[in-house]
Formats: sequence, C-alpha cells, structure tokens
Amino acid sequence: MHNTQSLHVRPIEPGPAYEHGHLIARDLLQHIELQLDRMVRPDNKDLRWMHVRAINLINAQLSEVAALLDETNGVRN
Repeated sequence: MHNTQSLHVRPIEPGPAYEHGHLIARDLLQHIELQLDRMVRPDNKDLRWMHVRAINLINAQLSEVAALLDETNGVRN
C-alpha cells in the first residue's frame, strides 16, 4: 500500500493581475500629464527643434497606445 497525495491545483484568476495593471496604467497617465504640463511652451525663447522632435515621438508612441486600446476595446475608427 502506498500513500499518494492528490494535489488540486486551482486555476489562477486574471482579475487581480488585471486590476493591478489597470492601476499602474492610470498612475502612468497621471505622470505623463504632469510631465507634458512641465514641457517647454511654444512661446519660450529656449524652444529648439529637439523639443519638436521629442513631442512628435511622444505623440507617435501615444498614438500606438491609443490604437492598442481601441483594438482591445473593439473600437473601430
């Protein structure tokens, strides 16, 4: 007679991980908004083409995020 132990593995639920990720995303959005408000203004005499390049890169990356959100939520443009 041998002693066997049965393990009942419970599946991991995605809810807590999703909620955590959602909270992180909202924190990141607040940080992005704060940093955008701190950026150089268009009428600032120190404005340079590197600032234009930076805002264009930011907009390109944010556009990708917006497209991913649209795709995830089933939104068609």
